[in-house]
Amino acid sequence: MTSALAGSGWSPAEAVASASVLLGRHLELVKVLPGGQHAMTVRVTDGHTDFVVRGFPTGHDAAHREAAVLPRLTTLGDFVPRLVAVDPGLQRPLVITTVVTGGAPGDALPIDVIAREMAATLVRIHRLSGAGLPVAPSGPPTGSSQIARRAQHEWAALDLSDPVLVHSDFWSGNALWKGEMLTGVVDWAGARQGPRGIDLAWCRQDLVLLGSTSAPDVFLAEYERGLGRPIDDIRTWDVQAAALAHERVETWLPNYQGIGRTDLTEADLRSRLDEWNAKL
Repeated sequence: MTSALAGSGWSPAEAVASASVLLGRHLELVKVLPGGQHAMTVRVTDGHTDFVVRGFPTGHDAAHREAAVLPRLTTLGDFVPRLVAVDPGLQRPLVITTVVTGGAPGDALPIDVIAREMAATLVRIHRLSGAGLPVAPSGPPTGSSQIARRAQHEWAALDLSDPVLVHSDFWSGNALWKGEMLTGVVDWAGARQGPRGIDLAWCRQDLVLLGSTSAPDVFLAEYERGLGRPIDDIRTWDVQAAALAHERVETWLPNYQGIGRTDLTEADLRSRLDEWNAKL
């Protein structure tokens, strides 16, 4: 989950106009989509076909990175967006993709259901090779908090073998839903070649922030069932994720509110993370 940048720098009208030029056809705004805080994300139409347009801040290379990753995901079919066009220039970076079916998870969606669907989906993603992508992680989390120091101390115990394609921001808000069924995964700009524990720990932490103490283990059990073997170092990866979240978890509140979780507060996110960290 990305923290806020200094705004996307795009208005919906600007994103539509730039996409129209890029595609060489007139587009109209259908609606603004929840896209976190690092991109202006809109659904547009040319009257026959709908597209998703994402505009990123000046100087941000996410459009270039996403354009490089999406062609690797074709075996996932309509479960992921397909690249239509990209303007990777750092002045006005823009990417246009197909529409993936589904929407944000409803606030009534049981968290254990989210856990099982996310786990089954991640098994499919981790079957893909990340060869040629940037390698993650680059090193242990920085910082001097107790959890950061623990993550630094435990860094050498991580299993960095068996790299796969990792999403790197695998949380419920980057999944699309129809009822209780997960229908797609979006926001692939951060995909890397790395250990599966990166995605596993990030998603387990998200389930905690959503308010469940049982869902992280439901998620892990379903993933291990699909994979066919246990993940022996999951707690070590949990500590790494916790250290990354410790200093900034409150800044994620707009991301959760953007997917309909208006019941959450900064205090909720902080207390849930601290309680989770204390158990690691």
